[in-house]
Amino acid sequence: MAEAAGSDLIFEYDLVSEELVELLEAGLPKGVSYRDKTHSEAWDSKHIVAHMAEWCEFWRTDLEEGLKRPGSMVIGRSNLDEERSRRINALASLSTADLIDRLTLEIGKTAGLLAALDPADFGITLTHLTDGQITVRDLTSKHLIAHLGEHLSELKKLEQLPPREPE
Repeated sequence: MAEAAGSDLIFEYDLVSEELVELLEAGLPKGVSYRDKTHSEAWDSKHIVAHMAEWCEFWRTDLEEGLKRPGSMVIGRSNLDEERSRRINALASLSTADLIDRLTLEIGKTAGLLAALDPADFGITLTHLTDGQITVRDLTSKHLIAHLGEHLSELKKLEQLPPREPE
């Protein structure tokens, strides 16, 4: 059963990743995301893609560290983390082509990590900053696949909006 659950997660991740790469093949959508209750920042598509690239790398290294020492460290971070903002801004300053290449690279590295996990690894419980005890399966579903899916939806919405200035 664990193997099927891990395979299902890898399949879901692949679907989101492929759709994202296909969307970005046409370039970055124009416009700025709207602020709402769940997103305090209004980003243009470059910042959204930069966040996704930065997030894949952060999530991957955080999971690797958590798996080395389950129970002895807290994984995750706050949106207020200054290093997070610095890294996103640095990536957003790349050319569009380089940024899309970077996201594609990070997606591939993350897919490689998921594929390399033993099926039993998905059942390991880690301690997350905001969620407390969470299995690798749930961490992958919520903090990787669903999170990237939310930003993919955000980019799709930007494609439909007329360009607007940040607030």
